[in-house]
Amino acid sequence: MKTLIIIFLSSLICVVVTGQVVTDQERTYPLSDTPTALDANGNLNSFGVTQLRSKITLFLKADKHTKSIRPFNQIPNDPLGSIVFLDGAKQVEVTTRLKKDSLKYYRYSIIENDTNVIISNNTLRKIDFAWPDGSDLPGHLTMNLQIPEVTGKKITIKIYRLPEVDRITTLIIYNKPFERIKILTKRLISDDRTSKIRHRKVMDLGYYPEIFVDEKTNGIALSVKKTDLDFAYQVYVFNQVEKTKLQYRYVPNNNWDYNTRDGNPIIFIDKSYFGELGDYEIKIIPDPILLGHRYTLESSAHIINSKGQMSFNVASLPGVFSIREMGIIAMIILMAAICIAVLIIERNKKKTRKKVMQAQSKTEAAKGELDQIRSQLNPHFVYNSLSGIQNLMNQNETEKANSYLNKFARLTRNILNDQELISIQDERNLLDDYLTMESLRFQFTYEINIIGDTNFPNTEIPAMLLQPFVENAIKHNMAILQDKGKLLIELKADQKNVILSLKDNGQGFDTHKTYEGLGLKLCKKRIELLNQLYKECPVSMTIDSGTKGTTVTIILENWL
Repeated sequence: MKTLIIIFLSSLICVVVTGQVVTDQERTYPLSDTPTALDANGNLNSFGVTQLRSKITLFLKADKHTKSIRPFNQIPNDPLGSIVFLDGAKQVEVTTRLKKDSLKYYRYSIIENDTNVIISNNTLRKIDFAWPDGSDLPGHLTMNLQIPEVTGKKITIKIYRLPEVDRITTLIIYNKPFERIKILTKRLISDDRTSKIRHRKVMDLGYYPEIFVDEKTNGIALSVKKTDLDFAYQVYVFNQVEKTKLQYRYVPNNNWDYNTRDGNPIIFIDKSYFGELGDYEIKIIPDPILLGHRYTLESSAHIINSKGQMSFNVASLPGVFSIREMGIIAMIILMAAICIAVLIIERNKKKTRKKVMQAQSKTEAAKGELDQIRSQLNPHFVYNSLSGIQNLMNQNETEKANSYLNKFARLTRNILNDQELISIQDERNLLDDYLTMESLRFQFTYEINIIGDTNFPNTEIPAMLLQPFVENAIKHNMAILQDKGKLLIELKADQKNVILSLKDNGQGFDTHKTYEGLGLKLCKKRIELLNQLYKECPVSMTIDSGTKGTTVTIILENWL
């Protein structure tokens, strides 16, 4: 019975997985708009060929002899690595644009065909163009990397900026035919259960055209001769299901092992790829997408030779159940599995409902505390504003007091709306109104900047996060400095984060000291509650203060 179950499960996996294949006639790679070396006017095209994460942008021009160019490819497992495929090029020009005063920090190397080091950690010396004042890049230089002749070669460029020696931008220029792959060894891997200690059994297939697959079989391991572009090759398993119908499956690239003793990579092909009886063929070919044209696997015959493929037949073992018999058993087990699954799902639903109710209760409690904190912060703001109006009236500055009062009325209406979230633009307007009022009293100068794309001002954030710190800056610094006081407020986008910052030129304060005022305590408590409500978008705050001023920074992560 135990053997029956094991055989059934192995076959069931094969049936399910094999049902996901597509025929060779159905699968093709669409023809994209492949770039060319020359533009419509016959001029050489320039391509930006580095990854977006790289801080060093490289530009490439191929000569007029280039038949095709595929410039936008990432090197697997290298976020700063790119590869450009060329056909027929003789010369290429690679340049970068750097600030003149930072040129001395850059180093680069050039390696030819992985073995010949042309340039090693040199500085960039050849200037192609100096960008003048008034241009798009004033103070920059276009530097030429002086690439040698590339006919039939693989050229590897590595460039970095000191001291970041571990952030190397890599560019591979591949201007040669793909190497024909060669399979060195073919081994069938199985579990040896003849003893109590379980270990692997390896059988060298050699030229055996027939293999047997059972519950002990793990798969086939192929060792192939190393090429100069190992990651560019893919493995396909073909199966002749009918006389006129060929189906195949792709083996994922993460099945490759490149860290072997002899340096030759090994690909492991699980037995699920050849679990059914029949004729199979394994082919190792370059990635069709990298070839750069409309492509089917059958049209790859000119790239595959007999040393890059393996043919075999999976034969049946005595006493193995037929597919029909296994299908009946599968249906019985499937029905039982469905019943069990329904019971498990119902049980999980009850647990989920309980967790949701608990989470909702915690959320409502956090919202209540937030409202309480805002109700404490709002009077603090109102008292400060009324104090400013009183001072202006006492000084008989009626016109300023009227202007102040109008701004105060608009601010009060917005505060009474009691919105927890507010757009970046509205937050900026509230701050501007308040600072306009206070600058009438103390004659300081201020600046508010929104830094981001056109949609950034519409992003909603918790309202009045910076307001308490603005009030403190005015009370403790601007009121003293008067017309010498300066405030800089920035609301900016940084990748997926929103960063709010306030900087003044006051005398600073001891951030480690405990003060009697409630403003800072309430702000910290509010941030703590916001983090309970928005767990996937945490909010953090830092305060840096010294003799030259104070900077408050609030970061809202993943708000964009």
